[in-house]
Amino acid sequence: MCAIVGSFSKEKLIELIELNSYRGSHSFSFSTISPFSGLLVVRQKALGTINYDHIHIPPDQYAIVHIQAPTTDAKSLDSIHPAEEDNAMYLWHNGIIKANHVKVLQAKYGNDTNWDTKLLLRAVCTTWDELNRMDGSFSCLLYDTDTAYLFRNSISPMFFDNELNISSTKFEGSISTPADKVLRMDFNAKCLYTIGEFK
Repeated sequence: MCAIVGSFSKEKLIELIELNSYRGSHSFSFSTISPFSGLLVVRQKALGTINYDHIHIPPDQYAIVHIQAPTTDAKSLDSIHPAEEDNAMYLWHNGIIKANHVKVLQAKYGNDTNWDTKLLLRAVCTTWDELNRMDGSFSCLLYDTDTAYLFRNSISPMFFDNELNISSTKFEGSISTPADKVLRMDFNAKCLYTIGEFK
């Protein structure tokens, strides 16, 4: 089990990390996105639990933390979220793609990795339609060049509020993101827009 949390506020980010701490402490990552430039910076990836003293969110930037209890063989920094594609697309994933479908994706994309998140990113890089065929559970944040998206199926949760705080665990004032929809994150308006659907 893993968790994805995000906020503009360090205090809220820590609150959401604490709320989700039961979901894993094997490893973590801390990243920020600048809404004005669209630049994403992966600031830290490490095994173990996150040290709150090292969290610094630059002014007007949005922070994303992923905490992980690995569902695959994650013993190095290479399998800590986000998965990365061509230094332009990044994917944070909560859930697990079933082993038989991992084999399908490996064959389809000529990639022998067992990391389901990396294979899910490769599939989404190709087309959103790949989500229609995905067998497993997923709740994800995707960053593509300068835009961020949330999407999940009905198995894996994701919650948000009117300040665009996000969390894999429900928090006060939050509502669930809709399942089977691709949502664009508007950091300036602090809201989500539906841009697509899948089944």
